[in-house]
Amino acid sequence: MPAPASGPTRGTSDLDARDGDAASTSTTTTWNHLLNNPSSYNFAPKLARANARAVIDAVRALGEGSDSVGGDDGSIARTALAMDASFRDGLIRCSPDVVTRLRREANVTTFYGLEAWGEIPESDDSTVIVFACRPQLANMVTVAEHVRSVRRRRDAALRARAEEVASRDRGKRATSAVEGLLTRVASATGRGVKRGGKESDSSSNANPDADGFPEIPPLPKMYVLCAPRVTEMCEHALRDLHALDYVTMVQCECDLVPLEPDVFTMEYPEAYSEIVTEEWHASAYYVAAALHKLQRDFTGLAPVVKGKGDVAHKVAQLLLEMRLGVDPVIEEPAFVEPGVDCDSLIDMIVLIDRDVDMVTPLCTQLTYEGLIDEILGIEKGAVAIPQRAFDGDGKKKDVVKTDDPAKREEKYVRARAHKAGPIAMRPKLNNTDRLFDQIRDMNFGRACNVIRDLATAIKEDYDAIKGSNVEDQHVSEIGDFVKKIKANIGGTGLDLHATLAKYLIDCTKKKWFQNRLECERLCVEGEDLQTVMDHLETMIYRGDEAIPCLRMVVLACVCFNGFPPKMHEKIFSDLFNAFGPEILLKLEALETAGLFVDRETAKKRSRGFAQMRKPLKLIADGVDGSEEPNDITFAYSSSGYAPLSVRLVEAATRGSWKSIAPNNSGEDLLKHLPGELFEYTQGENDYGRPVNSKVSYREFNKRREKAAPLDGKDELWPKPTVMVFFIGGVTYAEIACLRHLAKKRQCGCNFVIGTTKIFQGDALIDTCGEDIERLETRLRVDEIAGRGERIRL
Repeated sequence: MPAPASGPTRGTSDLDARDGDAASTSTTTTWNHLLNNPSSYNFAPKLARANARAVIDAVRALGEGSDSVGGDDGSIARTALAMDASFRDGLIRCSPDVVTRLRREANVTTFYGLEAWGEIPESDDSTVIVFACRPQLANMVTVAEHVRSVRRRRDAALRARAEEVASRDRGKRATSAVEGLLTRVASATGRGVKRGGKESDSSSNANPDADGFPEIPPLPKMYVLCAPRVTEMCEHALRDLHALDYVTMVQCECDLVPLEPDVFTMEYPEAYSEIVTEEWHASAYYVAAALHKLQRDFTGLAPVVKGKGDVAHKVAQLLLEMRLGVDPVIEEPAFVEPGVDCDSLIDMIVLIDRDVDMVTPLCTQLTYEGLIDEILGIEKGAVAIPQRAFDGDGKKKDVVKTDDPAKREEKYVRARAHKAGPIAMRPKLNNTDRLFDQIRDMNFGRACNVIRDLATAIKEDYDAIKGSNVEDQHVSEIGDFVKKIKANIGGTGLDLHATLAKYLIDCTKKKWFQNRLECERLCVEGEDLQTVMDHLETMIYRGDEAIPCLRMVVLACVCFNGFPPKMHEKIFSDLFNAFGPEILLKLEALETAGLFVDRETAKKRSRGFAQMRKPLKLIADGVDGSEEPNDITFAYSSSGYAPLSVRLVEAATRGSWKSIAPNNSGEDLLKHLPGELFEYTQGENDYGRPVNSKVSYREFNKRREKAAPLDGKDELWPKPTVMVFFIGGVTYAEIACLRHLAKKRQCGCNFVIGTTKIFQGDALIDTCGEDIERLETRLRVDEIAGRGERIRL
């Protein structure tokens, strides 16, 4: 049962705890600083404020529109707000003080987590309940459970009250019968009987209607607030679950959530799976609507749009339809041209399907932030650090020799946080942490050097102050040192990242991790498939989890363009023997997506990675990640791999797709990759009608040349901004590579990254196909819908 948000209980509502912390204040300061200092990213804080404003206004409108309060005085009903984790986290990122604002402006009295098998507490007396969530099937099932619990509780109260009244009536009728008998006896004997009370009126003793008990409050008004919009799937699910008659569905157009000034996400983790395994392209509409709204309200029209991929091409087509003024879903006039009266803040939009480059997310990220996500996992902007990371003797325990096979094999097993014991803390990782902001995009080895140098510098400052005379010490010097110490102790700053780095180093030294990097190197180089097979067999039968094994299998399949038929059958058999029938759901989905196929099948849908290796220089030799990087291979230094997706973006900023290969053969080269290739200029015809015309890079190149520094001087004009949108997801390593490119003089432009979700390889494979939990959710919907009758309460 979810608890009220008065305490920082994780999984219910820790909004109040977050609302007043230092991180929230720091985040607000960061947004205000960006808003008051025009730059390429100054639309991020405006978008964040607009999202928060939209949610607050929507919740307020639902409270004002409730019948439980009078509308004449403008009063707002007491409102309970239940949010799913994704919605809640995105809202907090947009406005850290959102709890205070919701309480003050929308009269939200209690906050809850929208969790499976949960319910609104009986003590809650709110007259309006708002379920705020993403339009996902699992959330609709959870909403239906909450609605049933509210109805069940009120029906129970009505039944109890009705039984109480009926019992009292039965007692009164018995008393009246006795009194009538005594009256008749008294009349016969001539003696009167004194009655102590009035006779009951039979009409007043009738059992009232169930809704005739004024002391039992009516059902609260219930609403489902979907962001970014209500879908037919949600309505059908609630109808099948017999909950649609008791709720009103409304939508709130919060499409993009700014995680950082240059990173935006839709928090849509199912996008890739829906595209490649279900062939359901709803994500194309969501992405197009988000980009159109961004251009209309915040950035102005981007002159150049280009991309690679079938879904990317659909997004481009939908963008034109939306500019023409017709929403392709509701088929009504929607919005015409952008209403931003200024030069566009985005000079180019590059759309990339995740399916175009499947190698990059399947390789292990070796940037500091990326490795944290690989080993511990970053969820909702926070990392769960296990208690063993703070134990001083943790390392000794790992290398102790033992005869216990489970202990002996521990060095082979992946060190996920949920398998590493109790969680000690969950710190936030964002740009408000100065040290993290400095090292997050560095290669892990280089980041460790920075942490070590900072620790050495602090120690030297301490030794200098300790060894000097008190008379020679200035108050300002001592004060600066104390501030520096405070900022780096107690699980923050240097203390936090030194602990994290030590734990990650211990994990990277384990044999399972080294074998994994070696297998990835062989895959991206496209050599020695038999050795790769040996690695796969070892992973499958030594006790690794299913998802990491499938991740490596898919990487090998993509890099080698499918498996030989006998090898494909053997891998299938090994996976089935090791993980049982449950793995069949994943294997079927991966085969549908073309990620686990034999070579004959792969020829029908080539991934093209082998053809891209040399022309795009995807593999480099002798990469030293601990030094200042010269190329984007620093993010995957163990294999010297340069992300294909980032190479495509780098080529896109240089001009036409034709120019990325000799003799203007770039389009022929990119045909080896899956999906459509396109580029055009957004503009108007002579009659002012929106059109897409032949691409022109003249204005883009002029702005880039104008911003180029001369003779080592600083830039006088801002560089052009390119928004790269990854449809299906992006990794932290790819973001780091794009940030690195923006710093290079040869690139000459800034990058803003948009995506449906930030993830790593395990999460990508996990979303493909039905797992047991998602299958149970669908079966529950089908079971309830198949009964053809309402659930008894």
